[in-house]
Formats: sequence, C-alpha cells, structure tokens
Amino acid sequence: MGEYRVQEPEEMKKFSFSAVQAGNLLRFRLFFLPSRGKDEGMRSLIIGHAYMAQDNCAKWRCLARRGGVEMDIHLPHRWPSWEGVYRARAEKSPRLRIQPIRAIRTGREDQYFFAPRFLRSAERRDFDILHVEQGAAAFVYTQALWEYALDAKRPKTCFFTWINWESPARWPWRLTQQFNFRHSDGAIGGNKAAVDILRRHGFKGRTEVIPQLGVDEQFYSPGPGGELRERMGLEGTVIGFVGRLTHEKGVMMLLEAAESFAGKATLLLLGTGELEKDILRWREQHRLRVIHVPAVSHDEVRDYLRAMDMLVLPSYDTPLWREQFGHVLIEAMACEVPVAGSSAGAIPEVIGEAGLVFPEKSAPALREALETLIQHPSERVRLGGLGRRRVVENFTHEKIAQRTLEFWRSL
Repeated sequence: MGEYRVQEPEEMKKFSFSAVQAGNLLRFRLFFLPSRGKDEGMRSLIIGHAYMAQDNCAKWRCLARRGGVEMDIHLPHRWPSWEGVYRARAEKSPRLRIQPIRAIRTGREDQYFFAPRFLRSAERRDFDILHVEQGAAAFVYTQALWEYALDAKRPKTCFFTWINWESPARWPWRLTQQFNFRHSDGAIGGNKAAVDILRRHGFKGRTEVIPQLGVDEQFYSPGPGGELRERMGLEGTVIGFVGRLTHEKGVMMLLEAAESFAGKATLLLLGTGELEKDILRWREQHRLRVIHVPAVSHDEVRDYLRAMDMLVLPSYDTPLWREQFGHVLIEAMACEVPVAGSSAGAIPEVIGEAGLVFPEKSAPALREALETLIQHPSERVRLGGLGRRRVVENFTHEKIAQRTLEFWRSL
C-alpha cells in the first residue's frame, strides 16, 4: 500500500519563537506545575492506533464498567495495514469516549501525528493520566506531551512499547526518544526485554511489564472441535500453527519437523504470507498432510484452535525482529490447547511452565517436542489445564485492565 499523505499547509508555519525557548517553556510546565491528585474520579487520555480494532478496546471497557475512571481514546482517522485499511469510529458512553482525529503519515507508528487544527478542535478535558501506546520515540507522543503539558493541571505521563530488540534510533527519532524519556513519569513494556532496553537507553521513570492486550476467557474456552475436524478432513493428531507465513515465524522448519509424523498427524496452517507458494510446493513433494486456511475473522480463530491437538509457535530472532508476545499462545492456552514454542523473544515468558519450550532454529528439538505431545495424550491434557489456569490468572482483559490501573495510580 502506498504512502498516505495529507497536505496541511496552514499548519506547517514556523513558530515565532525558537526551539530552545519552546523546550524551556515545556520543561517549566512539566516539572513545576502541579498534578491532579489520585482520586476516584481519575480521568485518562489514551492514544494508540491498536484501538482502531474494536476487539482491542476490551480492557478499556473493563475499566469503564468498574467505574472510578473516565477514559478518552484519541485515534488516527484511518490506519493502513497488511490486513486492509482501518477507519476509526466515534463512540461516546458515560466513562469511555473514542474520538477519531485527522492524522498525517498514518500507517507509520513512530512517524504519524495529529493534524494540529483537528487536534485543537477535539474535546478538551483536564486529564490525570496521558497514556500513549506508540513506542518510546513516537512523534505523536511528543505532540501529546506538548499539547497537554500546557494545561493548568498537567497529567502524569506514560507510554507503552513492545520493542524487545536493539535498534539504534536514527535522527530525528533519537531526539524525540530523549525528549519523551525526560518528560515521562512511567513506561510499560509488553515484555521483560522491552523494559530492559528502556533502562539501557537511559529511561529513569517507573516501569512495569504488562501485555498490551489480553483475552476474553469466556469466549476463548474449551469446546468441541470434532465437527470442524470432520468437515476439513483433519486426520490423526492435529498440529496447528496460526500467524503470518513468513521465514522468521519458523514455518518451513515446522514442516520439516512435522514430516517425521506423516501418516500419524495433520499440519493445519492458518494465515497468509510470503511463503504460501513455497508451502504449496513443499506439500506436493512430501507425504505429510498439510491443510492451509487463509486468514479468517478473529472470532473464527477460536473454532480452529479447538480443532487442534496442539499449537506450535517456532519463531526465531532476526537482527530487526523478535517475537514480542505471541498473542495466539494465550488464545490457545485459554482453550486448553497445549502449546509448544521456541526460545525466541518473549515466547518463554508467555508460556511459563504451562507448555513446552524448545531452542529456536532447532528442527530436532522441535521434532522432539512434537513427539512428546503426539505420543502422550495425557501430557496434552495436563498442559492444556495448566495453560488455561495461567491465562485466567495473568492474561485476561480484566487482569490486564486492573494492572494498568494500578500502574497509573502508582505514578
């Protein structure tokens, strides 16, 4: 998809005072104006393109139902992605308001920002918390700090990041990251490595590890999968994979490892990506039964998970990418589907003791994990139960909402 540009010539005029003067003014506002107290009428402003998808707003809806906190979510008006173009929809309820705002350079998490005249027209409130989920160096976070730090009663400020690999910030992101660090009271990392990287890069504020998104444990729950298995001709033990069909997801290694169980198992691949044609050619040359289903709706994923005997996530690290969480792991675990994942990125900390973890890029180790789960149905049942319990205790929308609220209060 091509780059989306919006022309805003009237908003690009230079300020009449210098950047140094602007920085000094903001520094004064940030450090010397009083903050609102921690009371039951907490008001929060949230910015994050992830909430263009209605399902992703579940944790905020949990907080709204609890009471005691009011939230405004400001979203870019559109967001192009590999799945298509999302368009934000306005919503207004007593404790949760979602407001689309025209944005420039949408589709680029670290580069987009709100068009100034549209931002100024947005409903203004006195916020206790400014919470931006676009990473440490995002332009929109810098913009939000400037816009809302000038209020008479400045909010506490925090941001969220998933980034769990070292990537030296280039100009001007190096400058925006340093600026954002200086003026942030706290930061949430979606995984442990993300927080470690923030510390190594000099962040001094309060930090916590909290995933961005959880699951609805009532929807993702154990259930029958026999009808789908029969309709799709899923024979033997069903080994499942859900995600992008790309090299770093370890899909080709999974094919190689699962080939040892041809005649005993079926490999079910759910997703799309650059390796689709390679997978088709591989399937024509080998005995393993491989069934590929292109991307389906989010709600349908649960039915496919229930039809699996195990879910495997064999990702491996690259210089510019690491598995940041692996959300499908907790979806499968909530359905009591046993999981096996590689040692890459955040996978081990998500699985914990509730599944099998094997060394990344090791086909023999992956084959051994598959053999364990195929040959021992009782182990599948045991791990399935442990996985469900781990999700209910740590990864539901309610749990993540509560931990986020506690973090806000700690600021």
